[in-house]
Amino acid sequence: MASDLMNISDINDERNGLLLFKPLEHAFDHFQISFIYNNADDCFHLKLFDPSIRNKPLIDLIQDPNHKKVLRAAVKGKKRCTFDLHTTFGDLDNKVLNVSVMKRPYKRCLNLQARLARAMARKKNAIEQTYDFDDFWSEGLAVEEIMDKFFKSTEQY
Repeated sequence: MASDLMNISDINDERNGLLLFKPLEHAFDHFQISFIYNNADDCFHLKLFDPSIRNKPLIDLIQDPNHKKVLRAAVKGKKRCTFDLHTTFGDLDNKVLNVSVMKRPYKRCLNLQARLARAMARKKNAIEQTYDFDDFWSEGLAVEEIMDKFFKSTEQY
């Protein structure tokens, strides 16, 4: 399905994924955040679609207590990690995703995830119904055609 829907020949291509801090990965996978492409600065910006996590510190979403222990130790160690343990999802809203220009993720993959997150947020009245962003689907079909294909493919499940 990824091959047809996303026009990706190799599903295991590194540009077909993001390496994210676990709390961000969780929020991304649950459509609470997305990365929206901004043509003006040629960057992806984090968009918070779930206002209920705005004031939640990222560290609160780390499930494994050993991971929390390692992070806290890294912040206090000799070679200190610069991560602020009090960073919330709201602090990251509209911040730039730091990726190499040569290895940046496929726009069309992030566009699809962002469209789904926006649709879910609208359904929950978590964002203004009129909220939209520029289509950054870079290749192939228009986003409406892709969304139609996606929704039709999920009807069988």
